[in-house]
Amino acid sequence: MKKIIIILLVIPVLSSCQDWLDEEPKAVATETFYNTEQEADAAVLAPLAKLRNGYAMSYPGLMECFTDYSYGRGSWTSNSDYKGLDTQNMTRANGIWASMYNAIRDCNIAIEKLPNATAMTDEQKTRYIAELKFIRALSYFELVRLWKSVPLRTPENMAEWNLGKTSSEDIYNFIIEDLKFAIDNCPENSRLVGTPNQNTAKSLLAKVYMFQNKHNEALPLLESVITSNKYTLLTIEKSRDFEKIFGPTVVSTPEEIFYLKNVRPDSKGWEFVMFCAHPGAKIDGKQMHGAGGWYGLYTTTENAMISEWDVKDLRKEYNIFPLDFGMGDNTFLMAKYYDPEAPNAHGAGNSNPLIRYTDILLYYAEAATIVNGKPTTDAMEKLNMIHRRAYGYSPTSPSEIDYKLSDYSTKEQFMELVMREQAYEAMNEGKRWLELVRWGIAKEVIKKIKGLDIADKHFLFPIPTTEFDYNEGLDPTTDQNPGY
Repeated sequence: MKKIIIILLVIPVLSSCQDWLDEEPKAVATETFYNTEQEADAAVLAPLAKLRNGYAMSYPGLMECFTDYSYGRGSWTSNSDYKGLDTQNMTRANGIWASMYNAIRDCNIAIEKLPNATAMTDEQKTRYIAELKFIRALSYFELVRLWKSVPLRTPENMAEWNLGKTSSEDIYNFIIEDLKFAIDNCPENSRLVGTPNQNTAKSLLAKVYMFQNKHNEALPLLESVITSNKYTLLTIEKSRDFEKIFGPTVVSTPEEIFYLKNVRPDSKGWEFVMFCAHPGAKIDGKQMHGAGGWYGLYTTTENAMISEWDVKDLRKEYNIFPLDFGMGDNTFLMAKYYDPEAPNAHGAGNSNPLIRYTDILLYYAEAATIVNGKPTTDAMEKLNMIHRRAYGYSPTSPSEIDYKLSDYSTKEQFMELVMREQAYEAMNEGKRWLELVRWGIAKEVIKKIKGLDIADKHFLFPIPTTEFDYNEGLDPTTDQNPGY
């Protein structure tokens, strides 16, 4: 008798750009699956659904608690103390681990099965495999950044549960090969809103190279994405105009490179929006979140990143919202995401901006400076595009608030600008902490801004105890990350 493997997949309806997000999971046997284009669509959407679960609240919540500009409240407070995860937050980290490996499992199954499909051409099958390899690479990229060395699960070893750790170098090599395949074989434009394309893969590979300090390899990829002319910065005239980029009803924008898409009203929205909101917070007379809020994240006027932030920068009024919720009248909510009609804690419609065009411009400015040994006119222009927009000017026209290359002529001076712009531009997007770690300045910055020392173990998450319980290829006495 055949062994039937049951997997949960989202079956898409292609009549609208968001319909696929609305469908309920269906159980499908692999013996009859991965044959038609519709079934292959579902094979790509399944791991994306797993990623949305992984990034729901715990990932951005933990990352933002660690940053220099914000703090965790309640059970999240210990993360802002930089002493390592407590039991409750280990559980949250374990959920990220599980979601990433669930996404990898879905990718591996489909990558193995799709070549046998009889109702698609080889070109079609290769395209879907490329999209799956992008998702798998993204999942491993999060795992290697948060845990370093982890088990490498592939279609070839899916039947082996007991796997030891693979070195972070080999994990990165695997990620790079997946992304090179995705660059060569993904569609030029996304098939569906939220699925990867060639520029998506180039952008992620450039980011992977940046995290390996391979600026020479990253730079041409970044330049290729920019010169594709597929992305532009929206012009902002007032702070609430940023809703055109981050609002709950936005389907896509010219700045979107790769987002995890969410919809409402249903239970599939983004829980992080509820995490940031307060039930008493009203923006433009409307509740910050329709279901209330947990306000697990906040900042204060005493934080130098906040106090030194120019009030003329429209990002400041948009990203932080003043509210005394019992911790003093100097507190701010982190308000980038706002959905007054969200029906429940999970129901916010805001999409999770994993890769934005501004990320690419910032990386380009940095990589060009490192490769050339000093800032260039082009690097400064990319930085000024972001800076101008933040002050309400056209991103592509010179303005009175432009940074001048003569004032920031050394690599060190310019990198300070890049680091500051990254903080204000990507605030509350779950990116800042790992950039501080990549730059090697996390300890220095946190000591300067918050006056706290970071224990070394805080730079990695603990491997879940359940992994040791069921995976005999790992030894808890030698394979656990230091300090846990």
